[in-house]
Amino acid sequence: MAEEAFQLEYEELCNEALELQAELRAEKIEVQQLRLRLKAANCSSNTTSSALPAILEEPRAQELQRLFKWLAGTVDLSESEIFDVGFEVPIGGRKVHLHRVVQWPLSVAGLLLTAPLEHREPLRNLLASTRSTGKVDTAAVLHFLCGWDLIAGEFAASGIAEPSVLLSHRDSTQGILVAAWPTREALQVSRACSSSLRLGERVEVEYDGQIYPGVLHAVDAQHGMASIRCDADPPGVMTVTPLSHVHRLAFGCDQAQDVAEILVSAPAKDVADVRPGSPRMHRRTRSSAL
Repeated sequence: MAEEAFQLEYEELCNEALELQAELRAEKIEVQQLRLRLKAANCSSNTTSSALPAILEEPRAQELQRLFKWLAGTVDLSESEIFDVGFEVPIGGRKVHLHRVVQWPLSVAGLLLTAPLEHREPLRNLLASTRSTGKVDTAAVLHFLCGWDLIAGEFAASGIAEPSVLLSHRDSTQGILVAAWPTREALQVSRACSSSLRLGERVEVEYDGQIYPGVLHAVDAQHGMASIRCDADPPGVMTVTPLSHVHRLAFGCDQAQDVAEILVSAPAKDVADVRPGSPRMHRRTRSSAL
């Protein structure tokens, strides 16, 4: 009887925890919406009503409005996916890091709209209202004018450069991406290839059209990052880069033996403890360090 009572109490606590988690998610969404409204209000507070029409006619504002109208007309809001990406996306000289995202399909050439999960409800509401009214909410336009940059460029996720559009946040690594990537299938293939890499293995890091050889020192699978001791780096310096930029370097048995001997003989002090976000992270000027 006591065991049954404990079991019932346990189940009640589990149900209560689930309810609290649902309430917490709802509160987080509301907080995010309030933050967006506050930013838009702060931005518009410095703008007089007479100046507002002129601002909305500026080229950047017009580009934002055209983008959101186009997205509203092509996005399928009835279908969405939530998943972890863990990749850095470079477009037009800017880089954003996609973590946990929400994604909607577009009706154009397999394109996808990908955004940070915390932007799901505000972005969905904006696109839905734009579709129903034919106009982009003024506060939303001001919000993106104040804190985001619209960048058009190309992104080569699978080795083929394809047109992409990026809304890049100025004060963080967040971004909203319109591209044919990422997809679950592409990520699974990429992670399968990355998981075959072994610590101490010779690899190459691709950056800005050039290849830099080195040795794989550490892998952070959760964040999709790798630490590389590049041959061109002095002792104690690491290059921290997304796993998508790391590839196995083919070489012969003699070279493999040389690498093994270097790793065994290297003093412990020559290997820096580098973690994403750590203040001890070293950055190479020509590396793809985060």
